[in-house]
Amino acid sequence: MDSKKMNIAVVFEGELQGGGGYQQQLSTITELNKLDRYNFIAFVFSQDNKKNLESYSINSVVVKTAFFDRIYRLFHKQSWFLPFSRQFKLKTLFEKSLDVNGIDLVYFLSPSRLSLDLTTHNYIITVWDLCHRDTPEFPEVNYFREFELREQLYTKSLKKAVAVLVDSELGKINVIKRYGIDDSRAYVAQFAPSIYAFMDNRVDVKTKYQIIGEYIYYPAQLWSHKNHVYIIDAVAILKQQGINLTAIFSGANKGNLNYVLDCAKKLNVSELVKYIGFAPNEEVYSLYKNALAMVMPSYFGPTNIPPLEAFAIGTPVIYSDLDGLRDQVGDAALLCDLKNPNDLAEHLKNLLESENLRNYLISKGENRLNELSQRNVVDILSEIFDDYAIKLKCWNH
Repeated sequence: MDSKKMNIAVVFEGELQGGGGYQQQLSTITELNKLDRYNFIAFVFSQDNKKNLESYSINSVVVKTAFFDRIYRLFHKQSWFLPFSRQFKLKTLFEKSLDVNGIDLVYFLSPSRLSLDLTTHNYIITVWDLCHRDTPEFPEVNYFREFELREQLYTKSLKKAVAVLVDSELGKINVIKRYGIDDSRAYVAQFAPSIYAFMDNRVDVKTKYQIIGEYIYYPAQLWSHKNHVYIIDAVAILKQQGINLTAIFSGANKGNLNYVLDCAKKLNVSELVKYIGFAPNEEVYSLYKNALAMVMPSYFGPTNIPPLEAFAIGTPVIYSDLDGLRDQVGDAALLCDLKNPNDLAEHLKNLLESENLRNYLISKGENRLNELSQRNVVDILSEIFDDYAIKLKCWNH
């Protein structure tokens, strides 16, 4: 019997400015690369990503696209086209590249539409969230047919997957309930902190960004669901009480930045709200470490990466009091009512006044991160790979 190592394609999409999604993919693939039972090849879509991954000694292949692929996808959505696709064995350049590299299994690090293109390759797919179903009113998951596109992807891709990775027990329940996935094929794989959270770089961020006194930090793309305005409301409440607390926002502008800054101007706290754009990797540690707290009043979950990074670095966390999100942090964070910014303002006052509270949250955060790290994504994927390798012996490949 052939005992050669199984070749696994790890599909890495997105760019560095993609934020948490990009960092999660990077964390996962760097950990996977430590497994020596299988051959891993990263499939990327830009030379920048290839260069970045190869700096971590990860073998990478750049996938090219063609006009034919776009036409193929257009017809592939039509049921009448399936017999033609089957008869002529049509494949995209992406799948042909999988063939050339002798790939036995494809692992999508993100909820990728490329999974819909595969005709002769089995795959594992990742579902980051189902927020378009949880909170469909937000523009980024609703407008311009974004809701329909997500539904199309999940409805078609999840049932065919060898395994579906989700972020939490609530995520597993929802993916099974909403898309009819078999319980045995859905796996809970907790997010992990960015690799940059463990790089103890010391940068004087207060001097660089001209911050006087304490500040809170919110690393998040400027989407509406990230709820930056809630923080601005709380900062304005504190200012009225004679407390000047700066809020630092980092992340790419996804269309909501001007609105957020206008809100700060209307509440007369523009000087206390600093948008620094995409935070350089070498500043991530210091931005967290020197903050009074990492404040994340997001409506989306059920889990997020910044609380884990704050736990890893030793920064108190203030988080949304919502289903799933509260389960992620347990008793290691202060939870805030998103309908009442006074709730956040009160938490911030308590942190300013109590070093004991800050130390308590830091200690609880460290414990919670250890709990969540007991079974990581690599452990889960190893089991999936091992099981698939046994089945793979049943046919010529």
